[in-house]
Amino acid sequence: MHRFKSYAKVNRFINILEKRKDGFHNIQSLFQFINLYDTLTFKKRRDNQCCIKSNIRELEKNNIIKKSISVIEDRVLGHKIGIDIQLQKRIPLGSGLGGGSSNAATTLHALNVIFDLKLSKDKLIKLASTVGSDVPFFINNKNAWVEGKGDILTNIYISPCVFIMAFSKHRVSTSEMYDGISIESNRVSSSYEDFLNGHISNTFKSLVLRKYPSIKKMNSILEKFGPVYLSGSGGTLFIAENDITKAKEVFEKIPKKYNVKLITSY
Repeated sequence: MHRFKSYAKVNRFINILEKRKDGFHNIQSLFQFINLYDTLTFKKRRDNQCCIKSNIRELEKNNIIKKSISVIEDRVLGHKIGIDIQLQKRIPLGSGLGGGSSNAATTLHALNVIFDLKLSKDKLIKLASTVGSDVPFFINNKNAWVEGKGDILTNIYISPCVFIMAFSKHRVSTSEMYDGISIESNRVSSSYEDFLNGHISNTFKSLVLRKYPSIKKMNSILEKFGPVYLSGSGGTLFIAENDITKAKEVFEKIPKKYNVKLITSY
């Protein structure tokens, strides 16, 4: 039996530049790992069946993990494998924290270890790019400046911080958000200096706030304590603080009826 942690990430910002001919979008973003993770447990089977069990039942059938397994079977091994997978979800679904992509990457890494495939990180990243746009980031396992459709990564240092994170009851659909945004033809690129100076935003945020009144209400509450950002396509809002004491002070002022947590960078 093999157990792996599957960490979430936060988009410190996201700038959607344009829609590509292949249907994807060119983006700019900064991905930072956070101390929130799912747990995946793998056990070999003697047959060639793959079985996923999870604390969220719907993920036992509809799961990007299966795509990772198929990629290993079709592009590496050339035959089916037998594996039992237990997925303990803690990263909320549809939260913009990359839980599904992280699980897919963890599965690629786990199968490489369990079946002794001896695939290099570069090879795993190439395979990951066929599974999903964000999956290569999780294989690379470093904070990164992200471009292209999410697959062009530049490792980057980001100061450790504490996030006051507000989780929504809504599962925000990434595809719906991409379909709903309008992109100006003269969209301006962002830079790392823009991030350091606070001159960044999230292309999806205004759409998410219009579509989900409860997220808009939470945004208004958090705005009293500092700049509020949206991770990815939603629906997690956050404030980033460098000072743990100040972060705790803000956290204590937020009504306990809301699903808000303090989460450190990883």
